[in-house]
Amino acid sequence: MLRFLRLQNWKSYYEPVEFTMVATRERRHGDRLARVGRSRILPVTAIYGANAAGKSALVDGLEALSGIVLESRRAGAMLPVAPHLPEGRDEPTAFAVEIVVSAVGTDDVADRVFYYELAADRRRVHRELLAQVKARAEELLFERDEDGVSLYGELDGDERARAHAMVVAPNETLLGALGAEGTGAVGAVWDWFARRLNIIHPESMYMHLLARINADVVFSRAMSSGLTRADTGIFEVRLEEMKMEALPVGADQLTGLLEGLRERGGTFVIAVGGADQAILSLTDEGEPIARRLVTVHEGEDGPAPEQRSSFTLPLREESDGTQRFMNLLPVLFQLRDEDSRSVFVVDELENSMHPKLTEDCISSFLEGLDADDRSQLIFTTHEIQLMRSDLLRRDEIWLADKIDGQSRLTRVSDFADKGVRKDADLLSFYMSGRLGGVPRI
Repeated sequence: MLRFLRLQNWKSYYEPVEFTMVATRERRHGDRLARVGRSRILPVTAIYGANAAGKSALVDGLEALSGIVLESRRAGAMLPVAPHLPEGRDEPTAFAVEIVVSAVGTDDVADRVFYYELAADRRRVHRELLAQVKARAEELLFERDEDGVSLYGELDGDERARAHAMVVAPNETLLGALGAEGTGAVGAVWDWFARRLNIIHPESMYMHLLARINADVVFSRAMSSGLTRADTGIFEVRLEEMKMEALPVGADQLTGLLEGLRERGGTFVIAVGGADQAILSLTDEGEPIARRLVTVHEGEDGPAPEQRSSFTLPLREESDGTQRFMNLLPVLFQLRDEDSRSVFVVDELENSMHPKLTEDCISSFLEGLDADDRSQLIFTTHEIQLMRSDLLRRDEIWLADKIDGQSRLTRVSDFADKGVRKDADLLSFYMSGRLGGVPRI
């Protein structure tokens, strides 16, 4: 889980901005909060704000940090750092996160909290630090500055870690170098960035959708059920055979793909056009077959199900909202998995979707959560009706605002002394402009 994020000199944020998922003392919906040591961690947070106020910049900052840690780059390659141009063009950008890593044992789940800090410009890392946060103090694992790297704790005396510390490139993180092939604390933190943190943008597509529908009957039925429940008019998703010549590949390329299937087995997923994709595979007899994903709609011919006709549509002919929902449904399935330990950060969650559908996605995730769950949904949104839906606590709503060319973040619970009580009409407060985060029209 994410406990804390700090950005400084990143895009529209110049002064340090701090975003926390640690709960306040508010009791409302307290049964769904994760208990980590003596603190309670929020499972969900909505970030509101006017256009260009800094909502997406916050998401981009977390994604940039992840990319700096995980991506390998050649010597001299630039880091994906975007400083605040009016004030910090020539200064490093600073990132810091505090995360909860859950190691699943045979009998229980052991939570460990880590703090990771990074300061870098486009050319080099200036500072890097990793520590484990314990009840009374932080225990350093490594610290890096312009003078070199110091190793502590389990890394002190580790020859492999010492070797990496001596040769780590200026545009490379030590966490990335050690964690990709390591175990222990450093490996656990690297794994959080690599496998637990998921950033989803409005245009993001679930790339494994076709392959999972092809290989996983339970997943395919769940997709169909979810689309039916959402009143999309769809009662089934399935793969439908298509002509081989309709695939947008040349004859030589198709021959190469088929040779690969005969040698290694498996399937190929091919973009057909727009949102449409096809899956190329071999039958049990070794014959090539191409299928595309279609949605099945129920007609209105008769009152009984058996009397109604049905028709299919390629995915590209479905509405933008339906396509968006189809790509978000696997996220919801993973969040609802009782063994899931993932953080999903979704930019513009409601994009192209009906407000009630957005509300249902959040409600479905929150349903049944308790102190032992370790999943989180963090999203930016303009869907103001959520403020009246009784889904979110005051400390689960943040407001992004831009003042004098700089973005700022404020949590709604910080306005308690201004009359924003737990039973207040948050929508009215927000739309009045008294809390900020609305356009100045």
